[in-house]
Amino acid sequence: MSLTTYEMARILEQLDESPEKVMYGKLLRELGNQSGERIRSAAKNVPLPMLRDMVYQFQQVIESRKDEQVDELAKEIAKQGISVDELKEYLASR
Repeated sequence: MSLTTYEMARILEQLDESPEKVMYGKLLRELGNQSGERIRSAAKNVPLPMLRDMVYQFQQVIESRKDEQVDELAKEIAKQGISVDELKEYLASR
């Protein structure tokens, strides 16, 4: 069975490890390593509606990944021997 270029592109897009997604992730990580000034300077070259959409998409990813952060914190706290009740008590007293 032979796949057309379009069909192959659709299959690659569905894969989490597709070359395009890997390269895009590397590009975003590299952008994140830049200074705020360089990021702002680059962002000035992006049309405002596109920039707003990018910010919205990043906010969606941040929201969806909050649980990851909570899980990491919970594991770290458990390693230190702090119980859930002790943490609740501490937070309630704040």
